[in-house]
Amino acid sequence: MGSRISDGAAADDRLGPAAHRLFQAQGLAVAIALTLAAPALAAEEAGGCPAGAARVELVLEDPPPVLSAAGRIVPPEGGAAAPPGARLHHLGLTTSRVAWGSEMETRWREGEGGICARPARVTLRLAQTEHRIRIAREIPEGGCLWRAVEAHERRHVAVNRATLRHAAAEARQAAEAWAGRAEGRGPTMEAAVAALQEGLRQAIEPALAGMRKAREAAHAAIDTPEEYARLGRICPEDRARLRARLGRPG
Repeated sequence: MGSRISDGAAADDRLGPAAHRLFQAQGLAVAIALTLAAPALAAEEAGGCPAGAARVELVLEDPPPVLSAAGRIVPPEGGAAAPPGARLHHLGLTTSRVAWGSEMETRWREGEGGICARPARVTLRLAQTEHRIRIAREIPEGGCLWRAVEAHERRHVAVNRATLRHAAAEARQAAEAWAGRAEGRGPTMEAAVAALQEGLRQAIEPALAGMRKAREAAHAAIDTPEEYARLGRICPEDRARLRARLGRPG
């Protein structure tokens, strides 16, 4: 007899920002959601688990980032500390939120020891659900400093998009390897499904952890002292206007 079971789990993992003085590096939150459906099949093999190959599909969503002017830009916790006596005004901020989810069809069989389930089809979805560039409203839009800040932030955007695609490929490979050997066992269907859910989460997590680590390194390579010094030299007229607006001496 066939049945359909829905379940879900959520977890957040936030990426610590790379330290810098003018621009905030990325914040990353990974949300995990899982939905499973379980039609019964007649096939069976030793151990009470049904036989059959599993198919894994990947759906990747990465829309272009949204660019907007913002009021006060607040850097993340753990960002760069201001030098002694310095007052910082953050000019730009790029944020990225990545979510992954899955839908799974399972084969299952009930035996004397309970339920044994195996994946038949897994659809992974990895999406950049929020990707935003914010530039301080005090900077004249379209001017020299605006363009410089935007160009800097778009380097962070390029990192986010490249690491997302790399993580998606690794997650698919991990899911394929997991699906070929996965079993979920328990006294009830819910317990068997929960075991599969946890197994998939553990299989994919290294790809997500690798993405977080790669982003940290790549964003830090962008936000260097040399880059800050360059940004402090260019667009002198716009910087003078900005200091005047902020009530700071030249």
